[in-house]
Amino acid sequence: MRFIDSIFDRTVTGLNKAMDLSWKRNQAISANVANAETPKYRAVEVTFGKELEKAFSQTSGRMAHTDSRHMEIANNQSAGFVDDASGTTKADGNNVDIDLQMGRLAQNSGDYTNAARLIRRQIGLLRTAIRDGR
Repeated sequence: MRFIDSIFDRTVTGLNKAMDLSWKRNQAISANVANAETPKYRAVEVTFGKELEKAFSQTSGRMAHTDSRHMEIANNQSAGFVDDASGTTKADGNNVDIDLQMGRLAQNSGDYTNAARLIRRQIGLLRTAIRDGR
C-alpha cells in the first residue's frame, strides 16, 4: 500500500488515476493533431471510463514478476488506446477532425484542472486538521 493511499480514501486515488488518464488522453489528442495531414493516419482515443473503472476495481496487491520473459503490464503505455472513428475519413485515408480534436483538448484540460483542484482541496483539509489538532 502506498503512503498516500493510507492517508486518503479512494477518492484521492481515483482522482490521481483520472489525472494520469487525462495526461494519456492529452498525448493521444496531441498525436492526432500533429498527424492531421498525414495520409492514412487513423485517430486514436483513450478508453477513459474503462481505464478509470479498472483503477477503482484493482486491489492494492501487485502481480509477481516471476520470470524475465514475462511482460510487465503495470507500465504498459499502449493500454487504453483505441481507434477513434468519430471523424470522417478523407480521400487520403486520414480521419482526424481537427475541430473535434481541439474541442476534446479543451474539455480534457478542464477535466485535468478540476481533478487537480479537488486533490489540492483534500490536501488542504488534511493540512488544516494537522495544524488545528495540536
